Amino acid sequence: MLEIKGYDLLEQISGYGEEDIIEGLSDYGGSTYVCDAIAEIADSNTPIHYNEIWEHARDISEYIEQAISEGLVDTSGNNIDLIKIFQAGYYEYNTALLYKNLDSVAFNMVATQLNEYFNTLSEEQLESLDFEEIEETVESKTENFDNNNYLSVIDDIVAELKEEIEEGFTALSE
Repeated sequence: MLEIKGYDLLEQISGYGEEDIIEGLSDYGGSTYVCDAIAEIADSNTPIHYNEIWEHARDISEYIEQAISEGLVDTSGNNIDLIKIFQAGYYEYNTALLYKNLDSVAFNMVATQLNEYFNTLSEEQLESLDFEEIEETVESKTENFDNNNYLSVIDDIVAELKEEIEEGFTALSE
């Protein structure tokens, strides 16, 4: 079986739920672009209730500053809205969190599907597999995962690897 990777959290914000945000990518698939899924997840995980917004604002201060410097919120004039500024910071934080962990999420999505496939194999078939080699292959196929890909690329990788494994079984039986 392939071991699922851990995630690299940008900050350890108690109770914020970074791992849930990261794993949200697994809920998307097919003809969704990775970058679109990331934008949706970052936006949908931006707090909307005042107490939640204020709760971690100091923890993400650099992302709030980044949102301001990138012009994501209007800070000109007399109508400065701290809530919108903080929300833009949360969006920046969530986006950075997802991009930083994109390779690990792609690896885990492939590994999860392959592990489900491995559960359908006989013990003899499992013993013939070189899991270290399979893991290295998955690593190489998900390394520097392109955010402009459709998420269906994950399914394509899994299908390709399953086919290679099946060909190996055929070669063994001959």
